[in-house]
Amino acid sequence: MPRLRIRSVLFGLALVAATVAVLWLASGSAVEYGPLVAVERWRVDSAQAGTVLERVRLTSAAGRRVTCFLRRPAAAGASTAEPAVLLFGGIGTGGRAATLVDASHRAVVLACDYPWDDPSRLPWWRIAWRVPAIRADVLATPQALAIAASFLVRLPDVDPRRVAAVGASLGVPFVASWAAGDKRVRAVALVYGGGDFRALFEANLRRKVAAPWLRRALAAVGAALLVDLDPARAVPGIAPRPLLLVGSRADERVPRSSMDALANAARPPVMTVWLGGGHMMPRDTALLRAISDTTVAWLVRVQAPLSPLSPVPHLR
Repeated sequence: MPRLRIRSVLFGLALVAATVAVLWLASGSAVEYGPLVAVERWRVDSAQAGTVLERVRLTSAAGRRVTCFLRRPAAAGASTAEPAVLLFGGIGTGGRAATLVDASHRAVVLACDYPWDDPSRLPWWRIAWRVPAIRADVLATPQALAIAASFLVRLPDVDPRRVAAVGASLGVPFVASWAAGDKRVRAVALVYGGGDFRALFEANLRRKVAAPWLRRALAAVGAALLVDLDPARAVPGIAPRPLLLVGSRADERVPRSSMDALANAARPPVMTVWLGGGHMMPRDTALLRAISDTTVAWLVRVQAPLSPLSPVPHLR
C-alpha cells in the first residue's frame, strides 16, 4: 500500500475516533430536578451570637436532593420580613458558607452544598470514563439553586421582594446561570469568578498539566462541554437587576482576561470592585473579611426596605 494512502487511512481513522470521543463526552445532558416537593429541617449549634442555624434537606419531584445551611436572625418570625441571600461558594465550603456572612447583616442566609461529589479527587482514568455523568450533574446544578430559592421565598420571615444571590469562586458560573433566568432574584453578586471558560480552565490546569499544548487542548474540550454555564453568556440576562463583581487582578486562578470577559459582558447597573491578594481561600481571613464587608455593604444598599405597597413580582 502506498505510503500516502496509509497516511490517509490513519488520518481518517483518527478523525473518526476523535468524532466518536467528542460525541460520547457530550452525551451527558442535564438531569431533571422538577419542583420542590419535600423539606426536612433540623437545628444545629450556631457559633454566631444572635442567629439560629438549621440544616435543611430539600427533595425535588425527581428525587434529587439538595442539602443546605439556613441561618436566620434569632428574633426573626412571621411578623417580620427580612431580606434573604442565597449563597453558593466553592466545593470545599458548601453550606458552611452561611456562617461566613457577617452576622451583623440582618438577613436570612441559605448556603447550599454541591448536589454532586467532587470528581477532581478521582484518578484521571475514572474521571475520563465518567465524563458524561459528571457533565449531566454539573449542567443541572442551576436547577438545584432554583429548588433552594423555592424553599427560601416561602419562608414566613423572608421578604420575597428582597432576595439576592451570591456566587463565590466555583459557585459563580452556577449562580450566574440560574439567577439570569430566575426573576425571584432581585440582585446578584459574583465574587472571584470569571468568564471565558477556556482561559479559566487553562489557568487552573497549570499546576497539574505541564505540557502547554495538552493544557490548551483539555481547556478547549472542557470549555466546549460546559459552554452553557459560561458566566459571560449569562450575565447580560441579569440586567436590569443590580450586579456586583468582586475580584483581584493578582488572582492566580482567575486570569485577568477571564475577569475582563465577565465584566465586559455585564450590563448596567453593575458595580465592579477590585481587591488585593490572590484567589480567595478559607485560611485568608483578612481577604475574606474584605470580601464580606464589600458584599454586605452592597447588599444593604440594594436590599433597602421597600414600601409595603410595593408589588411582589414573578413569584413562582
